[in-house]
Amino acid sequence: MKQVRLFFATTLLAVCFVITNSCSQTAVPGSSSVHGVFEASTPCDEVSKEMLGISRGTKYELMKWNLTLYQDPKTFAPSNYKLICVYGLPKQGTRDFMEGSQTIELKGKWTIGKGTSENAEAIVYKLNAGNSKISLAFLKPDQNLLHLLDRDKRLMIGTGAWSYTLNRINPVTPSSSSKFTPTKVLSHIATDSIIVGVFGGRTPCNTVLRELNGISAPGCQIIKCQLTLYQDAKTHTPTTFLLQTIYVAKGDTKYSTTGKWTMTQGTKTDPGAIVYQLDSEEPQLSLALLKADDNILFFLDKERNFLVGNNYSSYTLNRVKK
Repeated sequence: MKQVRLFFATTLLAVCFVITNSCSQTAVPGSSSVHGVFEASTPCDEVSKEMLGISRGTKYELMKWNLTLYQDPKTFAPSNYKLICVYGLPKQGTRDFMEGSQTIELKGKWTIGKGTSENAEAIVYKLNAGNSKISLAFLKPDQNLLHLLDRDKRLMIGTGAWSYTLNRINPVTPSSSSKFTPTKVLSHIATDSIIVGVFGGRTPCNTVLRELNGISAPGCQIIKCQLTLYQDAKTHTPTTFLLQTIYVAKGDTKYSTTGKWTMTQGTKTDPGAIVYQLDSEEPQLSLALLKADDNILFFLDKERNFLVGNNYSSYTLNRVKK
C-alpha cells in the first residue's frame, strides 16, 4: 500500500513539474518573441555618422550591424528592438576591425509605416530609441531584407565594397507559388548619355555569377561586381551591358561578361516592380536585378525572389558613376 501511495505521489509531482515548466514557457502579456535578426557590414560615411551621432570627420570607414526585432507573440505586432553597431577602420586581409573600434547599442520601440521618397506605398520599419534621441528608418524590400533610409526617406547609397542592406540571418523561404511571367517594358530612360549607369558591389559567391565564368565554389569568398548599362542615344532604350567580376581568393583575374538587357515589369509580390533582365551572350545565362530606385539594384533569383546576403556582403549594387 505504501508503495502504491509513493507511486502516485511521485507521479503527481512529475505532472506538476511538467505543467509548471510548460506554463513558464508560455508567452504572457507584455512578453516578446523574435520577429527577425538582421546583420550587415556597411560603409561608415558622413551621412550614417550623423544619423547615429558619431562625430563627423572621424576616420571610420566600416560599420557592422546586428538588429534584433521583437514582436508580440500573440498579435505579432511590433514591440521592442535591440541594435548593436560596431564601427572603425577595417583590418586589411580580414573581415575584422583594427584596434580602436567603437560600439553603439540602441534599444527602443519599432513600428511599421509606409512611404519613401520614391514610393508612397513602400513598407518602412521605423526605429525610435528609448536610450537616445536617435531614430532610424529602413525600407523593407522583402521579408528577408532591410535597407537603410536617410533623413529624406531616400535609400542610402553604398560603395563598390559595401551596401546599406541588412540581411536576415535565418531567411524565410519564399512561398512555392506558380512561376511569375514578367512583361517587357520599353519605357524611356531619363538620361541622354549612352551610359545609363555604372553600379558596383560585392556579393557572396552566387552560383549563377560563378557559372558565368566557370568558377568553382571551393575557396571563393566574395565576388566583386561592376555593372555598366548602355542605351541607344536616340531612342533611349536598353541595348547592351558589361558585367565585370573578380572572384576573391580565386585569383586576381577580372572577367568580362557582355550581352543584351531589357526592362521588364513585375515580380510575384509586386506586379509594378521594374526589373532589369540581363541575358549574356556566352554562356547563355540570365540575371535579374530589381530597380529599387535610380541608384540601387537588388539581385533576384530565377523565380524573381530577392537573394539574401550575409553579415559581410549583400546582393545589392550601388551606383558608383552616372
